[in-house]
Order: sequence, then C-alpha cells, then structure tokens
Amino acid sequence: MVFISSREIRNNPALLWENDEVVLTVNGEPKAVVIKIDGDPKMVLDLIEKVKAQMAVEELRMFSLKKGLNKLLSDEIEKIIEEVRKEK
Repeated sequence: MVFISSREIRNNPALLWENDEVVLTVNGEPKAVVIKIDGDPKMVLDLIEKVKAQMAVEELRMFSLKKGLNKLLSDEIEKIIEEVRKEK
C-alpha cells in the first residue's frame, strides 16, 4: 500500500495505476483508498459496502462494551426501544 497526496495525483495521475493499492491523502490525512479491480466493479463495490457495514457494527459493539450496555437484559432493551418510538 502506497500513500500519495492529491497534489501528486494531479501532477502525475499515472501514479494511481502503478500500484495495486493507493491511499489518497489531503494535507497528510488519508481520505480515500484506490484499488485495482479484476472483474465486475459492482461486485467489488458490494463487498466494500458489506465491509463498511461490518465495521459499523463492530464500532457499535465496542461502544456498548465501553458504556456497559452489553449487560442490559432483553426486557430492558425492549423498554428503551418503546420509549424511543414514543418520542417519534
């Protein structure tokens, strides 16, 4: 994996095609990942969406562990859900 600034890409776009994986940076901060694909782009994008969803679930899981929410009982969870629904 190679880190390349957006400025470098503007000056030399071929840098993207010289590497299989590129992390595009702006002001030194990673902003995007560019990868070469072999095959159907839709399939690759679908897989990326699945990974993003898994990452979101993991983030929620870690949040619940930090807050101690993983110790809630089912009836407590249902009560919270009912209260939130009433607010809407």
